[in-house]
Amino acid sequence: MLTTSCLISIQIKGFNNDYKRLTDSQKQNVVFVEEEEKICNLLQDSTKIYAVNGKQLRECLKDNDTSVVYMWGPNCSAEHCILISACQDYCNKHNYKLFVVADYYDMEPMNAQNVAVEPILIANHFYYDRLYANTLRRLFLEDLLQYQPSKEETGWCRFMLFKGDQLIEYRSNLYDM
Repeated sequence: MLTTSCLISIQIKGFNNDYKRLTDSQKQNVVFVEEEEKICNLLQDSTKIYAVNGKQLRECLKDNDTSVVYMWGPNCSAEHCILISACQDYCNKHNYKLFVVADYYDMEPMNAQNVAVEPILIANHFYYDRLYANTLRRLFLEDLLQYQPSKEETGWCRFMLFKGDQLIEYRSNLYDM
């Protein structure tokens, strides 16, 4: 009796944070910021990806009058997922400071789109002890906002406008702010 088998492997980017898929040289471009460190002064090297927690970003927001936090999906193709360069242009025109937080690691689009004034941030999976991208996003937002936002409240909104460290509004479309 002759039998054959077929193994199908599907790789879905963004299900997990995909850190394990990075090569050793790519991992060298990720800076894991210690929990007690303030990130505002660390964000000097725009070629690096900074793994932080939501509390650290919140502290940094305090130092700015008005900021936009863009929860960016490197491979998102929905209409509300825009290029980082377009987001930075919009923020420059409105005197907003832009912070881009990637949903997961994918170095090709991260390197291609890493054009914002501030380097790309990502939720520190070691700090949160999680790999699932949606869980990391939820925990990061809880720390950033200091409460647990409901799905009805945030939906899949990618843009948050802050005055200092106070959330003003969520939007799925940046141009509606």
